[in-house]
Amino acid sequence: MKKILVCLKQVPNTRDVKINPENHTLVREGVESVLNPFDDCALEEALKLKKKYGFSVTVMTMGPPQAEKILEYSFRRGADEAFLLTDRHLAGSDTWATATAVVGLAKKGGYDLLFCGQESIDSGTGHIGASIAEMMNIPQVNYAEKVLGLHENRIRIQAKFDKFDAQLEVVTPVVVSFLKKGFEVKLKAIDESVISERIKRVTLADLNLLPEQVGLEGSYTQVVNIDIDERFVGYVTVDSNLSANERILYITTGGITENENKKIIRDLSQESIEEIASLIM
Repeated sequence: MKKILVCLKQVPNTRDVKINPENHTLVREGVESVLNPFDDCALEEALKLKKKYGFSVTVMTMGPPQAEKILEYSFRRGADEAFLLTDRHLAGSDTWATATAVVGLAKKGGYDLLFCGQESIDSGTGHIGASIAEMMNIPQVNYAEKVLGLHENRIRIQAKFDKFDAQLEVVTPVVVSFLKKGFEVKLKAIDESVISERIKRVTLADLNLLPEQVGLEGSYTQVVNIDIDERFVGYVTVDSNLSANERILYITTGGITENENKKIIRDLSQESIEEIASLIM
């Protein structure tokens, strides 16, 4: 049976995130979390392959015990197996250290396909899929929209880039990073009393990894400081009673209205450029 590993991430379900002042990482304890929507799309594509071709779908996530929730959700979606990679030494891992841990798990499973989201909504780096592929020395497809088909050891992917769409055929094993899109979520009724028992917990020792390979010590990216400009927090609040055109205008102008002391330039035409020049000269 062919196997897919889907990499999932739990992200804060709020914009009011807190930063650890010592290591400048997100404080996740006590914050409600949800499955990263990009990863949910990757899971959806994996489950389609399960239904059409009989793939086995394994999901994994890295995080504290509370990350079990998204694995439980995955079982309700139709996943067959779930791993929770949890170890105190993983705290503070950047994308490199995270990929190192994921690869440690992936190599033990002999997966034909590795799916993940193109990025996460709490960091947006887009590094994980590419890092996994490079570490495993296998092909990668980024900005994927959907799987078009399979033939023997080849998979055909539809991808969407900035200026063009593409259909790519790649030899497996391959890492595919999916874009976010809308779809209907279908949940299965399963025995809740055994869900937690089905989740396999994995530590660094299980993956033959050393503490210095992950976490803050194994991370090449070091956040020196995070500065939030309080002037722009909640700066624009749009009145829902305004018409659609008025709301669009309000957003595009940042809520600033013209008066005798303020002039709003709305385009970059030659006339506007000349007007700007006259104002500053």
